[in-house]
Amino acid sequence: MLKNAASNLLRSVPPQNAFYFYRAMGAPTGAAARNLPDFLGIINTIDITSLQFHLGRGDFENWVKMLGDNTLAKQLAGLKDKQLRGEQLRSELVDAVKARLTTLQKTSP
Repeated sequence: MLKNAASNLLRSVPPQNAFYFYRAMGAPTGAAARNLPDFLGIINTIDITSLQFHLGRGDFENWVKMLGDNTLAKQLAGLKDKQLRGEQLRSELVDAVKARLTTLQKTSP
C-alpha cells in the first residue's frame, strides 16, 4: 500500500461525512466518528444495540467504503454474514478495525 493511500484512509472527514451512531431509526446516540481511530474508540464502548443496528444495515461497510478502504469494508461485510450478536459482535468488530488501523499506521508517513 502506498504511504499516501494509508494517510488518506486515516484522515478526518468533515462533520457531514462523519459516522453518526444510532440505536434505531430516529434514535441517535450522540456519538460520531470522523476517522478510523475515533470509530474504533466508539465501537469499543457504545451500546451493543447500536452495533447490531448499523452492522445489519451495512452502514459500517458503507462508511468505510466512503473513506476509501475497500479492504476493511469487505471484512465488515463478512462480519455481517456471520450474524454475530452481543459482545462477540463487538469483539470481532473491534479486532477487525484495530488490525486494519495497525496496518495503515505502519504504512502511513
